[in-house]
Amino acid sequence: METNVKSTEKTAAQLQKEQEQQSSEQTNREKLTYDDEVIKKITALATNEVSGILGMSGNLFQGVRETFGGDEKITKGIHADVGEKQVAIDIEVYVEYGKNIPSIYREVKESVSKNIHNMTGLELVEFNMNVDDVYTREEFESKKSNSSSSNSGRVE
Repeated sequence: METNVKSTEKTAAQLQKEQEQQSSEQTNREKLTYDDEVIKKITALATNEVSGILGMSGNLFQGVRETFGGDEKITKGIHADVGEKQVAIDIEVYVEYGKNIPSIYREVKESVSKNIHNMTGLELVEFNMNVDDVYTREEFESKKSNSSSSNSGRVE
């Protein structure tokens, strides 16, 4: 009776396949990611480059934190969902009275998209801008100075 004994030696094709799998596993271990705050900061800086944007608005919690001594955060009023290849952005802004808001929206979207793509390679797939309020430049500057001077009554 004859028994077939299979060789435990691997063929060249099997060795090559295993090397390719190991190589792809090593490749999959390397990736570049961005913290949401990085994307939010790029968005804030790109938004502030556009004429007619007075500033970012934030939620009540952020406003309270700032009033009670926290530093003004450049990324307030911005929400970012960041994936490996794409990003979605929601922003809340104050716009200067008398300016064309649809035009400002287009400029902000283009500036944000361009800056995010140039700096990170990510694609902006969704962009939403909520205009929280409109002010004349003078009103806005007065509002900012009044809120910062409210910290002067703090106990030292």
